[in-house]
Amino acid sequence: MGCIVALGWVIQRRGLLAGHRISRSTSRDAPGDAAADGAGARQILATLSFTICAPALMFSTLAGTDLAHVVSRGAAVTWATTAGLALFTAAVARWVLRLPAGPAAVTTLAAVYVNGGNIGIPLAVYLFDDALAVVPTLLFQLLVLAPLTLAVLDRAGAASGPGGPAAGARRTTARSGWTSVVRVLLAAVRNPITVGTLAGLLVAVVSELTGARLPEVALIPFDLIGAAAPPLGLLTFGMTLAVPMPALTPPEAGTGSRHGSDGGPAAGPAAPTATPASSPWWTGRDRLLVRAVVALAVLVRNVLHPLAAWVVGNAVGLDPAALALVVTMAALPTAVNVTTYATRYGVFDGVAARATVWTTALCVPVLVAVGALTG
Repeated sequence: MGCIVALGWVIQRRGLLAGHRISRSTSRDAPGDAAADGAGARQILATLSFTICAPALMFSTLAGTDLAHVVSRGAAVTWATTAGLALFTAAVARWVLRLPAGPAAVTTLAAVYVNGGNIGIPLAVYLFDDALAVVPTLLFQLLVLAPLTLAVLDRAGAASGPGGPAAGARRTTARSGWTSVVRVLLAAVRNPITVGTLAGLLVAVVSELTGARLPEVALIPFDLIGAAAPPLGLLTFGMTLAVPMPALTPPEAGTGSRHGSDGGPAAGPAAPTATPASSPWWTGRDRLLVRAVVALAVLVRNVLHPLAAWVVGNAVGLDPAALALVVTMAALPTAVNVTTYATRYGVFDGVAARATVWTTALCVPVLVAVGALTG
């Protein structure tokens, strides 16, 4: 697996798919064909894996499995530790770092929402020969984490509006906010890996109720295409590690909370203008605060979650194989979806992107340590 990741790094650094070498100083925003070609090649491989291969793998795996393997003590450990660390991170973000609700929600998501697609699936397949290992994590993120976080972001956006709007304006803002939440949730449900997972679960449920299963020949095309998902995921992972770190510039004081961490207007739906305040919440502590937020997300993602999974898994008596699986899934890095959600609402988008890069880079030594400790 390390060799495949290293190959992806070499492909990106030398520009093998772009036709020319990518300079170390090239960034995503740099002009010229080098940055565009390098990003385009990586995006094509990631899209192929994410939209076609990984969904096929999840469908073929779940369609022929026993549902007892999906709902297990290991899954309960995953759900309990993720929920507990989400509450811990939210409490630290709100009451220690004193973040407003929106940035605190993004910080929490950056700490507990993991990359179960491009990285989780290859790990599950190559280390445990079982793509089902990532299903409990995917389901918890889809059914619990994403809806709760989007609801908080919506309320935070509505609360930042002018203090005395008319009732009709408030109702219009609320409807607009909930429309945005519904759109993001629908986008999450239409996520190709989610579609493949839910379709496979549906087939498994029908098979469990009726006793009739799909013939193996019907699943062969899905197996063939799905087999490409793990190596493609590792290649794109390595290519991502070769991309320069995004800039970390805090928002400028007095610009309002609709700005991302890069200091410019954040992409996403329009939101009410923040009420002018005599002292914006980040004044005087911007750089230190942003670094503290990234450090908190990295600490929870790369250290506390694997440790919590190991402690709780031992406490409930998981066998060594199940314990290794649960701890490995807990060591996955932050998902790119977190940056997507943050950008959609214009809250801490640059911070989310940097947390994703750091947790992705640090997950390599963490996974090696997990493998060594769990056998």
